[in-house]
Amino acid sequence: MLIIAWEVTAACNLACEYCRASASATPDEAELSTEEALAFIDQVAPEKPMIILSGGEPLLRPDLFTLAEYATDRGVRVSLATNGTLLSPEMVDKIKRAGISRVSISLDGPDAGVHDKVRGPGSFHLAMRGIENLRGEVDFQINMTITKDNLHQVCATMDLAEKLGAVAFHLFFLVPTGRGREEELVAPEEQDEILRWVAEGCRRRKIEVKVTCAPQYGRVIREALTEAERKGMMGSACLAGTNFVFVSRTGDVCPCGYLPVVAGNVREVSFSEIWDRSPVFLDLRKRKLKGICGRCDFRKVCGGCRARAYAKTGDYLESDPLCSYGEV
Repeated sequence: MLIIAWEVTAACNLACEYCRASASATPDEAELSTEEALAFIDQVAPEKPMIILSGGEPLLRPDLFTLAEYATDRGVRVSLATNGTLLSPEMVDKIKRAGISRVSISLDGPDAGVHDKVRGPGSFHLAMRGIENLRGEVDFQINMTITKDNLHQVCATMDLAEKLGAVAFHLFFLVPTGRGREEELVAPEEQDEILRWVAEGCRRRKIEVKVTCAPQYGRVIREALTEAERKGMMGSACLAGTNFVFVSRTGDVCPCGYLPVVAGNVREVSFSEIWDRSPVFLDLRKRKLKGICGRCDFRKVCGGCRARAYAKTGDYLESDPLCSYGEV
């Protein structure tokens, strides 16, 4: 299934330290209009994708539920990525009526400590209140972005996600783009340690666990587990430009939200033409990688994060700097 992360607005009620979108208090004047957004949905609906409505804070876009309902009526699966602070009972009811199937909420730790430091005072309490309003009404998952500040809180945050009744726990490893800084990255050895812990320990958990922005997980599960043990586990090469695509608030189409290389704009060219013919996407699908990634034994099951390679070198086909397998 094609997954489309759609940044519907730049507006946000928070100002998170490592925000990919460099979100602001107000919308971008150049954001797609309602008519343009509906036309975009018409373009992608034949693909039967999953659309993730994101931002900024998508709940601040006035026509959000019009767009969500329009997409679900056309057979598109719609999810919502939010900071959770605006999830009042009334908002949850609107989410349900629009047909949104899952809500993801970002937590940076199991308590207010790191979370409020990153997102602002009181944000953890508000997110937890939002989760409580979702419980029993709409499926939700917890997303956690790993940085140097919270890498030792992964287990406790996963425990919290299970306790709250989340259907999934998705681990994201920071990519230094937007307001994200390179000095916030974990070390390659620390990333491998976390991935190994996930591989060995999370098979016994009931919650779905998925690793994002760390394709090295595909290598680690093969190093740490037998073929039988890793059956059904999710560990794959970078999906950017193959099964995943990002569409910005102004209609730019990129391989992912962390890889700001524009393949085209839906205001000028149809999505299908961009997806099928853009040199950027064709490059990523050919996977003629450079450096260590190009020579690596695990290039087919890992291949490195193309966004981190771009952030470090300016070349999305270069080696991923957050890799401990060989010298990068």
